[in-house]
Amino acid sequence: MSDEFVGVKKNNIDELKRKLNQEMLKDAETREYMKDSLNQDPSMDSFELSEEVTQKQSAPSSDKDAAASFDSSADGSLLAKYEKLKKEFEELDESYKRLWADQQNMLKRFQKDKDDLRKYGAQSTIEAILPAIDNFDFAKKSIKMETAFEEILKSFDMLKMQFQMSLQAIGIAEVKTDMLFDPALHEAVTSVPSMEHPEGTILEVIKAGYQLQGKVIRPALVVVVANAE
Repeated sequence: MSDEFVGVKKNNIDELKRKLNQEMLKDAETREYMKDSLNQDPSMDSFELSEEVTQKQSAPSSDKDAAASFDSSADGSLLAKYEKLKKEFEELDESYKRLWADQQNMLKRFQKDKDDLRKYGAQSTIEAILPAIDNFDFAKKSIKMETAFEEILKSFDMLKMQFQMSLQAIGIAEVKTDMLFDPALHEAVTSVPSMEHPEGTILEVIKAGYQLQGKVIRPALVVVVANAE
């Protein structure tokens, strides 16, 4: 629910207040004008604007009765308009209060969701890599003094593979380097000439690069072939 929508409701309430004040002022001015006219000119017993009023009521016997009759009719008309506008105002005011309360509750829920995301947003990532971390402990316990060096290297390779699988589960993949140099994926640390490889061949990977859902978050640092012309 937007602030603009709530603002429109508030403007409607303000507009009703303005209309109510205008109607009250208008009727009050008209009533005073008629009273002054009747007092100034006694011959205006049949004043046109009071004709409808005099037909509904018994004919006034004097200027004083005509003024009183007009006052009663004007008061009734003004009261009816006031009651109508008051009812509309109260309905809009209640609607505005409900909208305001809904908006505040929505903002509180949004802030709570935002705080939870900041605190627990990495939960799925941690859960994905915990098995790989556990394997480090298992590998450490399995290595003995008499363990062959080749077996230790094999354990490290298995740990790396397990860790890469955990990263893939959260959308992280290693940047490919079995291809020609691509500045969008690779960063050349240095270049060397070579007669055996074509221009742009990646000869060595200094540091692996990674992508998150296809976006490069770290380019691979490589050594490439750059033959002088």
